[in-house]
Amino acid sequence: MDAIIEWMLSPKPYLCVATALISLVAWAMIRRFVRKVFGKTDKQSGAISIILNIVKYFIVILCVLLILQINGIDVTSAVAGLGIASVIVGLALQDALKDIIMGVNIISEEFFRIGDVIKVDNYVGRVTSMSLKSTRIVNAEEGYEVRICNRNIDRVFRYNDVMFLDIPLAYGESPDKIRDVFGEIVKEISSWKDIKKVEFLGLQEFQDSSICYRLRIMAPPTKRADTKRRALQKIDELFRQNGISIPFPQLDIHTDS
Repeated sequence: MDAIIEWMLSPKPYLCVATALISLVAWAMIRRFVRKVFGKTDKQSGAISIILNIVKYFIVILCVLLILQINGIDVTSAVAGLGIASVIVGLALQDALKDIIMGVNIISEEFFRIGDVIKVDNYVGRVTSMSLKSTRIVNAEEGYEVRICNRNIDRVFRYNDVMFLDIPLAYGESPDKIRDVFGEIVKEISSWKDIKKVEFLGLQEFQDSSICYRLRIMAPPTKRADTKRRALQKIDELFRQNGISIPFPQLDIHTDS
């Protein structure tokens, strides 16, 4: 009891309270500064949250160590023990730490966002949720969903609005007739909902049994598969109406008489 009274009458309680108040003020000022500098848009909210969490834990740990030092407790051994514990925890949770570090990179560098259509390895789909540890992709076309650990995401393909369709036609087809039919195709597809623009780019490549022509279609990535299917159906329909057929592979064999 005497020790408690002596402690209460010493400057130590006031120094502890002052340390805590200074820590709170510092936290409030840093939080306000970070939000003012980086803004509050949805695009940057993930990065801001990570930065503020790191700063908050650093201030809390520093405040506790200072309060212990004020009360005569040697924090050197505590810091040493904390370092050893950190090494043990780091070895035990290294995969989780890799996920978190990669999650920070994904959010801060804007690899992709929720709603984007991406390809990771052999998985293609729309990002429905993401965290510091994993990313969830849903492929409605093939009927699957997959959750990928962030440490396994080292290369990402993010689809944009541009899609190309290569259509092979026979060498004997009239170029003028082909241009007219593709003009009808462009006009028809352009009238569809969600289609931003359609262009006939012309001859793309000379192939073994055909000449390849290219269309460029601008549509939302989430509508990519459906747009491609509908476009191919319409192309086949207009080709049949105009007597244009897509050639089969052909092979010429020459024999020595």
